[in-house]
Amino acid sequence: MYDFNYLERKAKDLIANGKAADAIKIYLFMADGDQSLDAGYLGERLGECYEKIGDLHAAKYWYGRAVEENPDVRLTSVAARQRLQKVSIEAFLGDATM
Repeated sequence: MYDFNYLERKAKDLIANGKAADAIKIYLFMADGDQSLDAGYLGERLGECYEKIGDLHAAKYWYGRAVEENPDVRLTSVAARQRLQKVSIEAFLGDATM
């Protein structure tokens, strides 16, 4: 069993050293099996990491999960979802019609 606080410090150190992709691995490990994502905290942290590495689709998803779990507290995630609202899959669809 790992200490949550230790893992959080380690992830923050990785982010501070420009290794957000490695921090993602820690946050995913912490979130595994946690349906609430620690009241949305881990979703928000994952969203921030994905945004740092430029994966805006994944960032939007994780920010959304954070808001789902705790909309009244995860105001950073609410703002991020608003900021990323134009991130879509349209560019990948071509001329496909439904």
